[in-house]
Amino acid sequence: MELKTSNKTRPGTIIEKIKSTKATTRFVLAVLIPSALWYLIFNGIPMIYAFYLSFFKMNFLDPPKFVGLQNYIYSFTQDTDLYLSLLNTVNFMLSTVLIGGIIAFIFALLLNDIKKGAAFFRTVYFLPVVCSMVAIGVLWTWLYQPRFGIINSFLQFIGLGRLMWLQSPDTALLSVIVASIWKGLGFTIVIFLAGLQGIPGSLYEAAEVDGANRFQKIRHITIPLLRPTFVFILITGVINGLQAFTQMHVMTGGDGGPLDSAKTIVFHLYETAFGNYQMGRAASIAFILFVIIVVLTVIQLKFTNKKIQY
Repeated sequence: MELKTSNKTRPGTIIEKIKSTKATTRFVLAVLIPSALWYLIFNGIPMIYAFYLSFFKMNFLDPPKFVGLQNYIYSFTQDTDLYLSLLNTVNFMLSTVLIGGIIAFIFALLLNDIKKGAAFFRTVYFLPVVCSMVAIGVLWTWLYQPRFGIINSFLQFIGLGRLMWLQSPDTALLSVIVASIWKGLGFTIVIFLAGLQGIPGSLYEAAEVDGANRFQKIRHITIPLLRPTFVFILITGVINGLQAFTQMHVMTGGDGGPLDSAKTIVFHLYETAFGNYQMGRAASIAFILFVIIVVLTVIQLKFTNKKIQY
């Protein structure tokens, strides 16, 4: 005798599925609604108001006066500090992303081969990441101190002269870049390590059978298969680099360095808003920066969005 199974679903099962779906929906809404309200109140509404404010002249003393696109026109045509700060920002961003990324990639390759003590080294490299940028800025300010800083003391010990690191327009931005790379190195290393561990070991074994050396494996296997990791680091690095402010403010004493050599666009925005009390112009600078970040992100995604086949 053959047993026939019915494909019909019992009514009780359907009701249970509906109840389960409703319970899951309620749970998801209960989790998302507070976060969405928090973002709307503390991010969304201020952004909308800032965009509204960018069309007004406001200085805290007089009532806001509608000026249309005048703030944007002034920023593009008369605000010379904007272009200087934008150039400094681009130099800072490119240096931290490219140099910091290359150094982090090399360290990640070395740490990935360590079998004993790997957790210790990863913790050591990641410690600066969890430290406050203000604390890191103060630390490196002392290291760069012209008279008794460790860096100048070492230079004098090996027979080289002392340098005015943060007091010279030639080295102020470079000094901030070095400190910023050191601060973010651990995060980038961890991201690279996560990408390296996701590469199948069988690919390296097959390459060894074919006689490939270490550099050939890195060139033809590691780098191509780490493309998504490189894209992530590139996009986040560009966004963070364009918004750099804290380290410049702390390490230059709040004045942007000699001859504004370390002033970034966010620093210029802060100075315009809370130094010159021109809130409307500061809001226009903020949205100019927003547009720059969006455009660069779209361009990066367009030229790097390729599927990886293992």
